[in-house]
Amino acid sequence: MGRFLAFLLGVAGALIGSQAPGFTLQYMQNLQGQVDRLATVVEDFDARVAEKGYSRESALNECRTATDLLDALCDGYAESVDRLVVLRAHLEELDAASPYVRPLLVARNYDKEIGVSVREQFEPAVPATVHGAVYAGGGFAVAWGLSSFLFGILGAMFGGGRRYA
Repeated sequence: MGRFLAFLLGVAGALIGSQAPGFTLQYMQNLQGQVDRLATVVEDFDARVAEKGYSRESALNECRTATDLLDALCDGYAESVDRLVVLRAHLEELDAASPYVRPLLVARNYDKEIGVSVREQFEPAVPATVHGAVYAGGGFAVAWGLSSFLFGILGAMFGGGRRYA
């Protein structure tokens, strides 16, 4: 019974693992949209402060020392600039990586806001790519291996010498 359950968990792991490349692609598309949106906001900010003779850094420095109304107006721009820098670096890292490594990079540098947006729209599908098959095989191996190990330990502890995995 333990072997059968381990196999079923392995199949579930394969199905889950096979979704990683598709999820990653959709994540990257959403990330690109966020970068484009923020770039527009930051470019508008840069143009407006340039009209007043400021560079982005000098304007942001003044915003950081401002009080009350100016502080409230500047706060959103400073956050947009900082977020754009972070998201651009994340996107560049993903663009430079191979399709086999991208899902691991998404997991390591996961942006919650983008991830939530992707999960709301993501629909699982059967992958028709080599890297989808690789992640399916990896998912199977991890889920099957861990469950076989666990069932083996449980069988040794409670099975009275019978083998469960």
